[in-house]
Amino acid sequence: MKHFIIGAGATLAEALALDNPLEACPPLIRDFARKTWSNYTPHPVLEAYLSELGYFDLGHDPRELFFQLEESGAADIERFMEFAWENRDREWSVDDNNLPPGYIRGLRIRQAGSSAERIEPNDADTFWDNLLYHGIGSPLSFLMVQCFFENGKGWRNLRLSRLVGEQLGHSDLVLNLNYDTVFELALMQMGRQFCYSPNTPTENQILICKPHGSLNMVANTTSFVFGQPDWLGAPEPPGFRSYSGLIPPRMNKSYTQHPIARMILSPARTRSPSLIVMWGVGLANSDLDLLDLYFSWASHAEQIHIINPSPDVAEQAAKLFHCSVRHFPSATEWALSVA
Repeated sequence: MKHFIIGAGATLAEALALDNPLEACPPLIRDFARKTWSNYTPHPVLEAYLSELGYFDLGHDPRELFFQLEESGAADIERFMEFAWENRDREWSVDDNNLPPGYIRGLRIRQAGSSAERIEPNDADTFWDNLLYHGIGSPLSFLMVQCFFENGKGWRNLRLSRLVGEQLGHSDLVLNLNYDTVFELALMQMGRQFCYSPNTPTENQILICKPHGSLNMVANTTSFVFGQPDWLGAPEPPGFRSYSGLIPPRMNKSYTQHPIARMILSPARTRSPSLIVMWGVGLANSDLDLLDLYFSWASHAEQIHIINPSPDVAEQAAKLFHCSVRHFPSATEWALSVA
């Protein structure tokens, strides 16, 4: 039994293999805000966060300062999201006469009601919903279509993901940490059947677990559902909201806080893989629940294969897990070695 763990680096590798310029590719953690906030700003929470870091001269557009800090490593999206989460019930004030570029101006955009109806700045649920929709889901959908869809032809040939997918057997599991559906689209191009956890796969289906949510998943207060991988969540069906089930990249996040994630991961926790393949995955200390899951799987595994241009993750895995670790710089090299 094999477990494949797919991270943001896999999507980036696929996008670059299709000759997309780096600046147009879906983000990694180190450039997440720069690539998702081009048409949205999380005002006034962003200004409060920058002030906490000791920055008070924020200029006309505080996003630019955050992008610089993100690029230098002095700040990142995970720490900002943790601040936003911890302060979600804080009282905020908005100066209507001094709004930064990209602010949605307090209008009712993701809630039922007139678009001209004001939303109070302290409506925490609405702010968080807007952040997920305008600051994560919508821009990532755009980047995915921009990189992987060709007008008049459809989805492009996802060659790298197909190379990896060819090694999947029916009893194998894919833990996909990405919001995008690139890997699932590759399986569709191959004619491989799969289902999304927590559904139970049939004998011929591969199980896909997406605990962080997915662009093709919609949710409401009582349920959630996955659509086909080529539908990116919008427009949403009546009674559901696009991207509201996404778990944003956040420091110290726990799946115990997210019922959807717990349900999705439940079928995977007790499995005992003989081989773990990590493609484009980091081993961040912020992913405490994931690291616990990896330790559990690695206690049964004979080998871990790391597919990553840098050997750093393989070196880290070798120190963390008590099994053999092999490093492969690319998916192509990995596929050739196991074929």
